[in-house]
Amino acid sequence: SPAPQQAMALPVERPRDVRGQAPARGAMLNPVAGRIVRQFGQTDEGGTASKGLVFNANPGARVMAPYDGQVVYAGPFRGYGRILIIEHAGGYHTMLSGLGRIDCAVGQWVVAGEPLAILAEQGGAGLYVELRRDGQPVNPVPWLAAGNG
Repeated sequence: SPAPQQAMALPVERPRDVRGQAPARGAMLNPVAGRIVRQFGQTDEGGTASKGLVFNANPGARVMAPYDGQVVYAGPFRGYGRILIIEHAGGYHTMLSGLGRIDCAVGQWVVAGEPLAILAEQGGAGLYVELRRDGQPVNPVPWLAAGNG
């Protein structure tokens, strides 16, 4: 398994085509074509409340940036497998896990809808998406574009 990439010296300047404002409610895209099968706050069999959403999508599906930002982590992480963390303006971060392949690098600036990864072919429960503001999980659903979930 390749070593994780972590942000060390990130490029200082944001490209002009990358929005520099925090994501507004309804402005984020679904990161994968699929339906939500686990909601924020929904408890699992063990009674643990979900801090994000799970999308049921086809194995090997393309995973896209939900909003403009900068990749700050890409690689394996604890029990999550391969993950991506994208930093958005305004103290927001999106974490994506369940990835089989990552096609972007730490420090890379991305725009909403840009392909970033491929969903795992097997062994996963879909794409897990967590949105955080100032380090605290928030329900991503109000941030997703209307008709986008």
